[in-house]
Amino acid sequence: MRSYGVSHIGLVRKVNEDSFYCQENYEYGKPYLCIVADGMGGHNAGEIASKMAVSEIEKYIYEALKNSVGYKLDDYKNLVKDAFLFANKAVYNRSRENMDCSGMGTTLTLALIVENNLIIGHVGDSRMYLKKGEKLSRITEDHSYVAELIKNGTIKPEEANHHPQKNLITRALGTSSDLEVDIKSITVDNGDFILMCTDGLSNMLSDDEILNTIISFKEYKEVCHELINKANANGGLDNVTVVVIEVELGGVNIDR
Repeated sequence: MRSYGVSHIGLVRKVNEDSFYCQENYEYGKPYLCIVADGMGGHNAGEIASKMAVSEIEKYIYEALKNSVGYKLDDYKNLVKDAFLFANKAVYNRSRENMDCSGMGTTLTLALIVENNLIIGHVGDSRMYLKKGEKLSRITEDHSYVAELIKNGTIKPEEANHHPQKNLITRALGTSSDLEVDIKSITVDNGDFILMCTDGLSNMLSDDEILNTIISFKEYKEVCHELINKANANGGLDNVTVVVIEVELGGVNIDR
């Protein structure tokens, strides 16, 4: 398993409110974790929210995994959900205790790979894609106002990027004491390619452009940098973060 992440402030924003985490060491059969988050809130509180959420989830999961002998797939899925709820409480409490952090929150998309199972935890409009062969599939659903409009047929998908409320999300970590988390799992195979990103990428590039970049730049680090470059070339209107994971189920690799 190999992963690599890059985050860029973009060309417009004054603060980078994105955060990410890529696990360094991989051992077959042991869980492998990557996270992407996109914060929101005034007074730079979005930056605090995303960093805090990523850190709290990372610590929670690794602490729980110390006692994970005999875990089944459902146990890992429950662990991911519990980690989201734990981080949500921490961020929410911080926002209530500190006026500068009032109302802060963050998207958060998580990949936990155990053997050939990819467990996905997701809140917000950051995304996770899976490339199998020459096909790219989005495996998360945006929790956004525009996504709801597309779902109920009010607008067409191609109208989404130009909608005046495209940045309005309907679900975020840390904005409420309650949190609904999307949790699911799929199987992955050697050679699969997992892409995680904030909306600073998906708002700047179409799915086809993302796929063509992955195909053209097969080296996973080059893919990250090229996607960032293309997002900025198209305007760089937001912070942009990209994490890629190359699935090598039997290998050991610590290169990030």
